[in-house]
Amino acid sequence: MPLSGGMTCPNLDGTKGTRGCSYCNNKSFSPVWDLAHVSVRDQLETRIPPLRAKYPEAGILAYFQPYTNTYAPVERLREIFSPAFEHPEIAGVAVGTRPDCLPEATVALLAEFNQKKPVIVEIGLQTANDRTLEKIHRGHSVGDFKEAVRRVQGSGLLVTTHLILGLPGETISDFMETARVVRDLDISAVKIHPLHIVRGTQMAEQYAAGEFALLSFDAYCDAVASVIRVLGPGVAIERFSGESPDDLLIAPDWSGNRNQIVARVEANLQSF
Repeated sequence: MPLSGGMTCPNLDGTKGTRGCSYCNNKSFSPVWDLAHVSVRDQLETRIPPLRAKYPEAGILAYFQPYTNTYAPVERLREIFSPAFEHPEIAGVAVGTRPDCLPEATVALLAEFNQKKPVIVEIGLQTANDRTLEKIHRGHSVGDFKEAVRRVQGSGLLVTTHLILGLPGETISDFMETARVVRDLDISAVKIHPLHIVRGTQMAEQYAAGEFALLSFDAYCDAVASVIRVLGPGVAIERFSGESPDDLLIAPDWSGNRNQIVARVEANLQSF
């Protein structure tokens, strides 16, 4: 269940940049991107009942999703996260963030919360190629990511990371190297996304100018299967499709076809 903690991002507020990562428009992937001024407690009370009605036996994971959800002083983070840990319907909490927003004090707070309910720290990587990270204006390095993962894991917290396949200039060798980095860090789970172009981003401008091409459906599914083989059975695969609202999605038109992507990837994996 996505929640907004009301935070921004160092890549938006001028600390690292003002336009964000070149591919990113929070409106395209988070249904709560505009709830910054709604308290977490009110969001919980609004969003839990329909979920419970639909899934009466399921555990509910509170997912602080849009922007960078550790980008605030520790005491403010305590105020933001506490309602989720106090709510009896919440089984665990996932916190989406960046590798450069996990100082020791913040990790210690998350470790404290982890004694109450399980905490998953979702640290965006996207690619293990520093040149690409610079081109897409991520504002951190692969080294920053490795350091953050080790710090979080050292505090007993689970780590999930996000990867994008098909970033401009990357090839299958880049995807495989990224998978090796993730595997060797003993990361618990990954979310794999096809690069899709959404309105309101720098990458949309670059795509319109013909500066790069997107992976085809077949090439993407083949790449996902290859990455999964490298990751091995020790890394959970939480997803490998990516949806955006029709009014924001520019391309590719297949990126939200979850069932077709899953079927193709599974067939590919079974063929080896």
